[in-house]
Amino acid sequence: MNKSTSLPPPRFQVFVGFHTDVGRQRQKNEDALVEVGVPLGYLLAVADGMGGHDYGDRAAIMALNTIQESLRESTDQPQESLAKSLRKANAVVFKEAEEVGRTMGATCVAGLISGGKLYVAHVGDARAYLLRALTLFPLTRDHSFVQEIADAKGPTMAGNLPQNFTHIVSRSLGTQPSVDVCDREPISLSAGDVILLCSDGLTNMVDDSRIRLTLAGATPREAAKRLVDMANEAGGQDNITVVVARIDTEASLLDTQYIGLNDLRSIFVKTSDGQLHPIVSGLLDPSTWSISAVIIDLRNVKKGLLCTLSISELGPVMYGKQTVSIPQSTEALVEMAETGVWKTDAKRSQPPSAPPAKK
Repeated sequence: MNKSTSLPPPRFQVFVGFHTDVGRQRQKNEDALVEVGVPLGYLLAVADGMGGHDYGDRAAIMALNTIQESLRESTDQPQESLAKSLRKANAVVFKEAEEVGRTMGATCVAGLISGGKLYVAHVGDARAYLLRALTLFPLTRDHSFVQEIADAKGPTMAGNLPQNFTHIVSRSLGTQPSVDVCDREPISLSAGDVILLCSDGLTNMVDDSRIRLTLAGATPREAAKRLVDMANEAGGQDNITVVVARIDTEASLLDTQYIGLNDLRSIFVKTSDGQLHPIVSGLLDPSTWSISAVIIDLRNVKKGLLCTLSISELGPVMYGKQTVSIPQSTEALVEMAETGVWKTDAKRSQPPSAPPAKK
């Protein structure tokens, strides 16, 4: 009898960037974040504390500590383990609130990357998104008064509500003895996917279209910082916390030596210092319709800076391999773009001005 076999999950590398800020109108940052490895995989989470004074940030930190500790004890059933960790966090924060005699709580969104899949659970209006190719998919639905009005009366009615209504949540960790944690079916991840977790300090200030463009055009660390800056530039009415994770895989998707121009727009190069830079274009050899060189966008490092690298210096480029490793450091790429001098480990020479002739 033939036994059915399944392919092992892909081996992922996760590149993470995060940033948090008090904003322009608050005196204290009551947000918290965590990104850490656990037995089941890799945990990302953001919590937005409520309660004022020292109680909001205490609730957020307690919630994330409990989630992390709970998942350190879990070795199977990632979806249930993640939801269970948020329920434990609710119980811990609620008990603390009773002991101190104050109302305190936190909204929370958590993502667990496990077995090639993304598991998401949340309570409140902290959000998760997935950027795949150039499309931004919301992975959570707010537990908020505004969302409930939108569901019942339509988005137009919800849009006419006063601004202060946007801060009213209908569900949170720690404000009730129990909580209904919302989790979703896992998402199979692909190389090039970008995951965003954030507090409402971002989404109340920056619309999804600008978030999408920022995630698509920057490394995780750069995108996180830029999104926080954008929220502050729009008024910074609340604390702002952003975690961005980009997924890379070791295996190529198709076995071919050529790569198309359109594919370059979703591929990043990884320098030896671990930084990712998007490829924005390529030089095409018209005799073979293959790419002879790639252009690396370094404008996130320094304004106006682009770097052209010959394929012969990069080595084989595989279609579907979402990260192309190159020997230069970010600093060397910047120097090369500024001076026009090609730099390798062994020598310096001018980069080729045209693709080599094909025999």
